[in-house]
Amino acid sequence: MNFMSTSDSVFPKGMENLQNRLILHKAREMGIRCEPLVDGCEDFLKLSLEHKQVIINKTRTHRLPLIAGLLAKNKQACNLLLQEQGMPVPPHIVVTAMGQEAEAFLGQHGSIVVKPLDASSSQGVTLDVRTDAELNQAIQLAAGFGSGILLQQYVIGTDYRVLIINEQVAAVNQYRPVYVVGNGRSSVRELIETLNNSRIMETEIGRVEAFPEIELHHELAVVRLLNVLRKQGVSLDDVPLGGKEIELYDLRNSAAGKISEYYCDCMEHIHPDNARMMVQAARALRIDVAGIDVRCKDIRVPVTSAQGGILEVNALPDLTHHVYPHGGTTRDVVRQYLEYVCHS
Repeated sequence: MNFMSTSDSVFPKGMENLQNRLILHKAREMGIRCEPLVDGCEDFLKLSLEHKQVIINKTRTHRLPLIAGLLAKNKQACNLLLQEQGMPVPPHIVVTAMGQEAEAFLGQHGSIVVKPLDASSSQGVTLDVRTDAELNQAIQLAAGFGSGILLQQYVIGTDYRVLIINEQVAAVNQYRPVYVVGNGRSSVRELIETLNNSRIMETEIGRVEAFPEIELHHELAVVRLLNVLRKQGVSLDDVPLGGKEIELYDLRNSAAGKISEYYCDCMEHIHPDNARMMVQAARALRIDVAGIDVRCKDIRVPVTSAQGGILEVNALPDLTHHVYPHGGTTRDVVRQYLEYVCHS
């Protein structure tokens, strides 16, 4: 979700980060003074309430230990600590280059994910790698984004982001690559155009886009889209039946960081055992405000290593997808975050 435009008169000059705008808007609503610590710099915000002052870095709080922030950047270290707690973490190894160890790991698991050891935002991530040639290409891509390369068993299932604030589940979002649904009247092209228009939302902090535009004019993007549609037996000009879902991305041929994704609220669906596990994961890493990525067949069923696993724990979670999900209920997680920071 990206910031697009808004009236800058209500925000400090140069404040373009969407999370900071959310925090500032909610802080004013709650009677909390909020301003950049340094003029023209968005790295730190100063919150003032009565005689108390707190400095935050977006969703990093003054209570996050330095060691916890460093651990969160190292996927291998996080995985090891979670495994020690008995939590389901997909099998993984760390390599520095293509070699026998990497090939053997792929041969053992059949389908794997290749990602930089310490990068973020899905940069350099390749999903569902199945051949040595794909593995070599994926390792070369990941090597450009991190100090090491993590190979992890690919887990089939649905992706969820669980937001933890002060040892409580604050929100749960399901996310998946953007798709269109037939209505029996519109062509695939028209459905995509409608989807592109719907991604832009007018909000109290300005216009935001829920996900990047599905490109219909960039030649390479269109070629990829046509290949995905062809595998489903449709073209841009076909009119799919009502209710038929048409995928717009092929995970095996799309860089993870380039996939536009829906974020839909499903807070009521998480099983109590899964909620407790997510809280335990954040506690084990000493991360007070955490975004936990889990993939499983159904979040309503307890997650086990046989049907899912925890993929990643983030110490700087994005709140915007919980406030402005493309579908489902909006969660007032920024208020919960500020109440925790200023009152606990």
